[in-house]
Amino acid sequence: MTIDDLMQQIEETERLIAVYRNANEVIVGTQDEVYSRRGLINRTTLTAAEIGGQIVNILERRLAAVRAELQKLGVEYQGEANDRPCRTDGER
Repeated sequence: MTIDDLMQQIEETERLIAVYRNANEVIVGTQDEVYSRRGLINRTTLTAAEIGGQIVNILERRLAAVRAELQKLGVEYQGEANDRPCRTDGER
């Protein structure tokens, strides 16, 4: 995975965390290869109180893992205010 891919994954995950923190309800469903043309199947609606916290926790763990992967590559994510990666190994 490229640095740009990882940066995009971080931005998307940060966006999703904000969405799920502010959601009133979450629709959960399944998708499989046979029925994928019909969209989500076996759908259920849960309140954010029932599942929102678990989803945020999962996304935060995913975010930490992607940031750790960037650090292995010598890059530190600076957030939306600074849209460029910053090398932490002293190179430019």
